[in-house]
Amino acid sequence: MPQKIVSSSHELEFKKFQDWNGDYPTQTLIFHHESSSWWIKVEIDWSLPESILKLGYFKRRSMFHEFVKAIDFGQLDLMEDTVTRINLTLHEQSHKPIPIRNVWNEQTQPNYFLSIADRVSFQIEEDPGRIIYPTLDQAQDLPTIEASHLEDAKVIAPTVSAVRFKQKRFAYKKIDRPIYEPGDAEHILNEINALAQLRGQPNIAQLIGVVISENPYKTRQPTTSTGVITGFLLEYYPEGSLEQVLAENKEQDDSLLRRWALQTGRALEILHTQRRTHLDIKPSNIVFDANKNAILIDISGTGGYEWEWLSPEMQKIIQRNAASTPASMPFDKRVASDCWAYGKLLLTMAKKLSTGGLGKKLQSIGNDLTKADPKARISLSDALERI
Repeated sequence: MPQKIVSSSHELEFKKFQDWNGDYPTQTLIFHHESSSWWIKVEIDWSLPESILKLGYFKRRSMFHEFVKAIDFGQLDLMEDTVTRINLTLHEQSHKPIPIRNVWNEQTQPNYFLSIADRVSFQIEEDPGRIIYPTLDQAQDLPTIEASHLEDAKVIAPTVSAVRFKQKRFAYKKIDRPIYEPGDAEHILNEINALAQLRGQPNIAQLIGVVISENPYKTRQPTTSTGVITGFLLEYYPEGSLEQVLAENKEQDDSLLRRWALQTGRALEILHTQRRTHLDIKPSNIVFDANKNAILIDISGTGGYEWEWLSPEMQKIIQRNAASTPASMPFDKRVASDCWAYGKLLLTMAKKLSTGGLGKKLQSIGNDLTKADPKARISLSDALERI
């Protein structure tokens, strides 16, 4: 017989469910009660029995959902205006069991989680893995756009959507992303600051404004809480990326590739003049505007990087100290890695050219920028003069 209970699942708004190879399920949800709402992450810290792991993803998720619906969140000391993490642990006998309501379990099969609920203890804290939205006063004096005014969003990359605002198309780079890592909010602020510093500079992505909203984790309405930054708007560059061009199975136009090589190098030179470095120079971070001009994007200098696009000496530093990052290196070492990556970029472009003059030239310059001995490499300015 199903368990007898009162359903109030309408109070729960399920968001993200995760498990890791079937184990350690985690559910993010919003608990609505009267006019208030709390964001909650429920997670367990014990390994599931083999019999449950074999049930399959959807069955496990359904079973865990029924268990979460049975938790009496109203008895818990939930944290306001943030994400409350409820960490569940399993004991032979719990002195602080998770409070369970009498619910109506629609499942005809026994629910593993409900069957052991009296042995499950809980601990409450602020979720350290929550998405952190910077407050508006952490940005420079820049134009702001309400997130609610953005329309017709279409995902074009894991962190970027094409949106419409005032009848024009823009790129919206968001903090909220499929895989959020601690520090991503700081990288967004770094990129906003870099874009603000380089506004008006050629061949560098142009900032339109900072996107703001009320705190997504806000508990009560109405409130006078400070607005938060959810991301920023950029000019929309509709002609694809250099990565896409290089992936095409055909030779490319010499004049276009020469222009892109020069424009990318000059954009990098501007960054260095402003005491900034990119540290993620690669074909996917070069896009094209409507006039087929190359535009350098992702210029925070502190975000992600690809190992194969770091200079060999930068790779050695990180191999010796896994806690170090390219962004933490001295300025001259960061510049050197940028220049090496630019040389690798020229070598990649040279492969798409005929064996004529420009192909040989880019090959030669790329070789001179990527020599094994850093002291033997030519400078970025020398490379641009030779192109």
